[in-house]
Amino acid sequence: MTSKELNEEPYEMKISCTVL
Repeated sequence: MTSKELNEEPYEMKISCTVL
């Protein structure tokens, strides 16, 4: 994942990391 994607959907990324 790129920094840009993290900035666009930080909440989604957090959920994805938690699920994984």
